[in-house]
Amino acid sequence: MAEIAQDFRIAVRQLRRSPGFTTTAVLTLALGIGANTAIFSALNAMLLKLLPVRDPQQLYTVLLVNGGTQPPNTSGTGYGNTSFSYPVFQALRQRSDVFADLIAHIPLGSGKIAVRFGNTPAERPGEEVSGNYFSGLGVPIALGSGLTEAQEREHSQTAVISYRFWQEAFARDPSVIGRTLYIKSVPFTIIGVTAPSFSGVSHSGVVDFWIPLQTNPQLNAWGSPPSDVARLGSPKWWDIPLLARLRPSILPDQAQRILQPTFWQSASEGIGQLDPKRWPAHLGFEPLRGIPGAQDRYRTPLKIMMALVGLILLIACTNVALLFIARNTVRQREFAVRMALGARADRVFRQLLTESFLLVGAGAALGWTLAIAATRALAAWASIDAGLAPDWRVLLFTLALASLSAFLFGMIPMRGTMRISLEQELKNNNQNMSSSRGRVRNGNAAMALQIAMCLTLLVASSLALRSLLNYQRQDLGMQADSLLVFDVNPQNIPTDAQALLFYPRLLGGIQAIPGVQAVSLVRHRPGSGWLESQGLTLDGVVPRDPSGSRAGVYNNDVGPGYFQTMGIPLLQGREIAASDRPDTPRVALVNEEFVKRFLPNGALGHRIDDHPGYEIIGVIKDSKYKRVAEDASPTVYYPLAQRGMTGQLTVEVRAGASPTALLPQIQRATRTLDPNMPLQKPMTQAAQFEESYLTPRLFSRLAVGFGLLAAFLVATGIYGTLAYRVQRRKSEIGVRMAFGASRSSISRMVLRESLWLTLSGFITGLPLCFAVTRLLRTQLYRLDAIDPISFLAAASITILVVFCAALVPARKAASVNPMDALRSE
Repeated sequence: MAEIAQDFRIAVRQLRRSPGFTTTAVLTLALGIGANTAIFSALNAMLLKLLPVRDPQQLYTVLLVNGGTQPPNTSGTGYGNTSFSYPVFQALRQRSDVFADLIAHIPLGSGKIAVRFGNTPAERPGEEVSGNYFSGLGVPIALGSGLTEAQEREHSQTAVISYRFWQEAFARDPSVIGRTLYIKSVPFTIIGVTAPSFSGVSHSGVVDFWIPLQTNPQLNAWGSPPSDVARLGSPKWWDIPLLARLRPSILPDQAQRILQPTFWQSASEGIGQLDPKRWPAHLGFEPLRGIPGAQDRYRTPLKIMMALVGLILLIACTNVALLFIARNTVRQREFAVRMALGARADRVFRQLLTESFLLVGAGAALGWTLAIAATRALAAWASIDAGLAPDWRVLLFTLALASLSAFLFGMIPMRGTMRISLEQELKNNNQNMSSSRGRVRNGNAAMALQIAMCLTLLVASSLALRSLLNYQRQDLGMQADSLLVFDVNPQNIPTDAQALLFYPRLLGGIQAIPGVQAVSLVRHRPGSGWLESQGLTLDGVVPRDPSGSRAGVYNNDVGPGYFQTMGIPLLQGREIAASDRPDTPRVALVNEEFVKRFLPNGALGHRIDDHPGYEIIGVIKDSKYKRVAEDASPTVYYPLAQRGMTGQLTVEVRAGASPTALLPQIQRATRTLDPNMPLQKPMTQAAQFEESYLTPRLFSRLAVGFGLLAAFLVATGIYGTLAYRVQRRKSEIGVRMAFGASRSSISRMVLRESLWLTLSGFITGLPLCFAVTRLLRTQLYRLDAIDPISFLAAASITILVVFCAALVPARKAASVNPMDALRSE
């Protein structure tokens, strides 16, 4: 212990004597470890992290496997193969021999919904859940109580709120228990507050409140419009996500086999006998980890990011290794003196290992701080409300990286230390030429490897950036920049007759605001990813796609003047007008793609469907519907007034100047009509379409950041190594200049070395580049992975980085005074 303490004190003194070396090594390691920790933190939070509940390893998401989505002749909402009908839920929850608990949790909207507490309207994400939600998951309750199965049976108007909601809206007031929360204008009594660690289990991220399953049509699942009959309980609606806590003795495969008869019988209830050949579905169970919905969205990008950020760490470690080699080469005489005085070689090695652990420990501590800041920025960039804060698993990952790095850096000088020639080191102040050449060769190999990894990261950055530019340059088919979009859902308008009176007043009030050029309505917000599709008949004939199947056609309901407001050109006929009302002949517009596919000889006058059917009165230019990265699809636009105007609608406002600057005035105009109606998710229409490629945009930003970080680290590494070499070769340079070498030739000599290093790095890096581009194929949009422009840009930047890094040492070599150099020799 005394020797270890002595090693520690000597190591601290040695590092304090070399502040430049210490600072550079710590910062380099901090950047490498911090970047790796930040990305691993995101991967952990989104894909690996268990819920903060009781026995989270026993929780599973229930899936439909091998059947697509819901059965034939039914309708579904939600996230594809994770939604079930109410009869299926009721039948499965009776199987206590398989489930310890089966839990339903249904989002009340596709995002946030309208709520009010006191006189403050707001929008918050919420779910209706089965009564065993909190007890089955084992969610800790900080205040009050959770929901019960009795409250589910009675569909009671009680609510549990999240700790975040309690903190932000109620300032953690304990008297919140018993207060009223209005959800879509329906009053609910707050009975509990969850612990800070729990934020829900939802595809949309955090959840702020939970209520028992409801039969009130006003609270239909997924924000569906109110109807005469509630969807809950209907066998034809598959819209209930399920969570299962299996019994400890039951494995997922066993559960699937045992439950299949029960599932098949309950799935057929109310819709007739199902054909296994047409719908060969069975249950599946996926472990509940990370953020639900993030598996498909983020798994591949995060794995690619881990590979790229691993290269960053390797570059950082190579940099520090070069620093250690240079520093320990200078200290060879010091080591020889110590060993001549009786120190064992292993004791000297242990001293160096102590120094490396101190350096890496400081780098890891700083890297952890950088990682916390980086994960916060990452959560903001990715619009992830659940948070990506590092946890113990991330801390262990960081410590493992640091320990491995420290051990490797300690091993670097081991061979040289063990083989020191005391006689030669003490006799001569200069280094042995053979060992010097060996160190130069090792240094060249390390720098060539750095250049190879830098080239690889810059190729990835170039590809990601060019792919992002392809997204941004896509023609949306509309003028989206000056459009303001927001959703409204008036709760005091239960009928279409009332809606026909309400919305003209709302739009008229907005139109009267200075700066508003046009305003209109649409059922599904463009660019949001949500759509309706339908099978239809055209003049009594079912249109077919090229495979012979019934063609699916997108459709949307729009208000008067919608296409003029959106800036979508009208090619033929007329727009939907205010005169297109429920008591007038039914009409529709179609897009160019619809005409090309089904009516190449002209569309006007043809009829869609029968009894009563819709007459095509206009053709409009193709525009993006769900997202930027989609091809044109046949689309039909119907008048809102003829299809129903209750429920949530989207308002599109064209502004003359800054669209978002109109929000306060629009909010005042809406509150005069309905003080309980917030403007939901207001943004520009361009920003809405940008959200449709949020993951590629985040991927591109990170890839570019990694490329720049790699270039910086490589530049510092090459600069430091070449500067050290120039210093070591000062006598040689003096001799060369004494024999007539010009300063320009000395500069060219140093630059020529860097050029050969660059060439070696390119030869080493090209196979690595091709390997990485294979990984990137799935993340590129309208771009070949072997894109010559991206490769040329990456190579040019790499050459520029190496040239700039070598320029200062070259100038320093050219400025050597021959007399001073020879005198020191």
